[in-house]
Amino acid sequence: MQVSLDKLLSFNGNKYVFSKAAMKTIEKIANVKGYKEEENQKIVIKALNLMLEEKVKFEYIAGKAEE
Repeated sequence: MQVSLDKLLSFNGNKYVFSKAAMKTIEKIANVKGYKEEENQKIVIKALNLMLEEKVKFEYIAGKAEE
């Protein structure tokens, strides 16, 4: 599985927020007990694809303290 470069480059939202959300998503997926990477599919690629396909929702709330 690969990341769609067209979707990634055409993303019109806040790229910092997207990157931060991607890091949080990767952290969550990596910490799931029993998560087994599928053959030739890495966690980062899976997380980016989930976000680009809008299967993972993220929202920036101004002024909220970092966890």
